[in-house]
Amino acid sequence: MKSIILNLLVLIGLGTPSVTLASEKSENKDNQLAQQWINYLAHDDRQGRLTGSEENLEVQDWLVERFKELGIKTLPGKDTYRQPFTATDRQGEPRQAANIIGYIPCQCENDRYFMIGAHYDHVGTNPKLDGDTIFNGADDDASGVVATLVLAKSLQQYDSLPFNIIVAAWDAEEMGLQGSDYFANNPWVELSKIESGFMFELVGVPLEDKLNSAWMTGDQYSSLYPVLKDALGKQGWELDPVLDPKMGLFFRSDNAPFALLDAGSDAIKKAFEGKGKVSVTGIPMHAISVWRGQGHYHQTHDEAELINIPNLVSLAQALAAALSELPQDTKINWHDNPQFEFSRP
Repeated sequence: MKSIILNLLVLIGLGTPSVTLASEKSENKDNQLAQQWINYLAHDDRQGRLTGSEENLEVQDWLVERFKELGIKTLPGKDTYRQPFTATDRQGEPRQAANIIGYIPCQCENDRYFMIGAHYDHVGTNPKLDGDTIFNGADDDASGVVATLVLAKSLQQYDSLPFNIIVAAWDAEEMGLQGSDYFANNPWVELSKIESGFMFELVGVPLEDKLNSAWMTGDQYSSLYPVLKDALGKQGWELDPVLDPKMGLFFRSDNAPFALLDAGSDAIKKAFEGKGKVSVTGIPMHAISVWRGQGHYHQTHDEAELINIPNLVSLAQALAAALSELPQDTKINWHDNPQFEFSRP
C-alpha cells in the first residue's frame, strides 16, 4: 500500500509542474508577442500613426498580417479585412482611412456576435515642439490593439464560444470616432445580431496599487457590467464602475457609435447634463480601461517602456476565460437608468 501511495505522489508531483510549466510557457510567449507588438506600434518609425499618413497605412498592412497569423477570418460574405472610408481631419481635410475587421467563429449554433476592439490610430507629430515631437501613443491606444490581439489569440484555445467574435481595429478615432461610426452606419453584419461588446482604451499603464483591476464605462446602462464583473472575479480580476461619471467617458470611445446609433450630439448632451431622458436605439457596447488619470495621456512620453506587459496580457487572458465560460443563451440587456431609454436595433 505504501508503494502505491508513493507512486501516486510521484505521479501527482510530476504532473503538476508539467501543467504549470506549460501554462507559464504559454504566458511567457504571449508576453513576448505583446512586447513585440507594442514596440512596433509605438516605435518612432510609426510617427504617431496619424490617420491618412504613410505610417498609418503601414500599420493597416501590419494588422492584416497579424489577423492572418492569429487565424482571425474575414467576415461571412467578405474577402478582405479592410473597410476603407474617407475621414475628415480637424482642419476639414479628407484623409483616406480604413478599419481592419475580422471574426472568430464560435464553433456553436449561435448566429450572434460579440464585438471586441480598439483604435490603432493616434495623433501623429508636432514639429513645433522642442525635443521629442512624436506622439507615440503606446497606451493610447496601441495597448488596446495589443490587448485585442492577445484576447483574440487566447479565445481560440477554447473548443467553442458562446458567440461569434468580431475583432475590430478602428481608424480615425482621434478625429472623432469616425472609424467605428462608419462601421455602425455601414455594417458588415446585421446590427441586430450583435449581442454586445467592449473596446479597450488605455489598458497598458496601471497604478502600482491597482494591478489586476480595470473599470468599464456605462456600467449602469447594461447587464454586461455585472456579467463581466462576476466572470472576471473568478479569474482574479476586479472590474470597477466607470472612473468618473462626470468625464462622460461612455461617449468618448469607439463603443459610443454602437450604443447610441440614432442619438445626435444635442440629445447626448441633454442626457449627460441631466436635463431629460432621451430615447435611443443602440447595442450594449462599452469600453474597458485601467487608466486612472496618469499624465501620459496625449503626451509625447506615452512610450512603449511605460506599458506593463504582464498586466495587459493577464487582462486579455482573463477576459478570454470569462467570455468562454458564458452560456450560449447569454443575453445582454439594457438597464433602466435616468439618462436614456434604450431599445435594440
